[in-house]
Amino acid sequence: MKNTELKGYIAILAVLLALFTVYQFITQQLFYNQLKSDSITTWGEITARLVEQNPENETEIMKVLTAHSTDSIQYQEKGRQILRQFGLYEELKSQLFPLHNNHIVRHNLFLYWGLFGFGTILLLVSYMQHKRIFNNIRQLNSAAKKIMDGDYSVVINENKEGDLAKLVVSFRSMKDIIRKSMQDLREEREFLVQMLQDISHQLKTPLSTISIYNEMMLNESMPRQQQVQLLQHNDVQISRMHLLIQNLLKIAKIDARAILFEKEPANLVETIEDALVRLDNMITNRNISIDWNAPKDVIVTHDKLWMQEAVLNLLKNAIEHSESGDEIKITIEDTPIYSELIIQDFGEGIAAEELPHIFNRFYKARGSKKYDSVGIGLALAYSIIEAHQALIKVESKLKAYTKFTITFIKF
Repeated sequence: MKNTELKGYIAILAVLLALFTVYQFITQQLFYNQLKSDSITTWGEITARLVEQNPENETEIMKVLTAHSTDSIQYQEKGRQILRQFGLYEELKSQLFPLHNNHIVRHNLFLYWGLFGFGTILLLVSYMQHKRIFNNIRQLNSAAKKIMDGDYSVVINENKEGDLAKLVVSFRSMKDIIRKSMQDLREEREFLVQMLQDISHQLKTPLSTISIYNEMMLNESMPRQQQVQLLQHNDVQISRMHLLIQNLLKIAKIDARAILFEKEPANLVETIEDALVRLDNMITNRNISIDWNAPKDVIVTHDKLWMQEAVLNLLKNAIEHSESGDEIKITIEDTPIYSELIIQDFGEGIAAEELPHIFNRFYKARGSKKYDSVGIGLALAYSIIEAHQALIKVESKLKAYTKFTITFIKF
């Protein structure tokens, strides 16, 4: 039997039944002892009177009292006839036999009081047992109403084992799940609101610029060459918006856990080389040299395409904040415990007070010379690296260097 409450209730009933049985046994013994004592007293008196009047019949009298008489049946019938002459026979009510009646009345009183007492205890135990159960049910009902009203601070304790305790544990689990779901829902709502605000804010400037250029091009007297220049400016703004929207959608999907990263052991060196190939034109145009120092194979569990996206953004940031002719240093340190990728440029640098904010979405350093930056690349790189359970940190000194370090833990 797995129901602890039912087992406890049955155990209490068994104990009460055992006590009532003992009580009945003791009552019966007292009744028999008292009846025996009174019978000896009464028959002793009768015997004494008979012996006193007929001393010669003492032996016969004792034989009758001890059931050793050989002709008892004959005298029993004569005795009944004598008693009937005085109105005493078997059909009379017990009240007319005072000696036996007192014992019976007393015995019945003990019996009734015992039944009443044990019945009262049984009802009291049942009441307390059901009161506790229904009190817990009321607590659960009250807690459920509070949870429906958004109050998740309710606490229900049940220290005993059994089905009720299991119900309380399930209720707590349900409360935690509901609270977590509501918290996730609020965070998703806040995230959506923030994302829409960010997109609206970032698109406002390029859209305004495009609108102004379009109004200028409506002027029929404007030379063709200026119109072409305005169209080119518009094309730049449209490309900027396209890139912005793409990156924002990528971050949104990562933050919303809507992307399933295909992580598998792969060569991190190849991932970095693929990113460098994609940036080859940018590196050549900016006259940047790459100091690429790494082992031949560094196996790290990662999604090659998404990690390439993160490395690409870190490298673009390094290139854009370097001067023509500067060098960017890329190194990998591989150990049995971790693999570490370091990307370091020697360009503008970042002020110490701005370092904690550079991974924030749309954050731009105050001293940055890259005026067309929207501050989304580093935020995207951070989200990708964090989704890989890797660590990223930045060190920098103004007008000296900036170093990004990505650490992949191998266990």
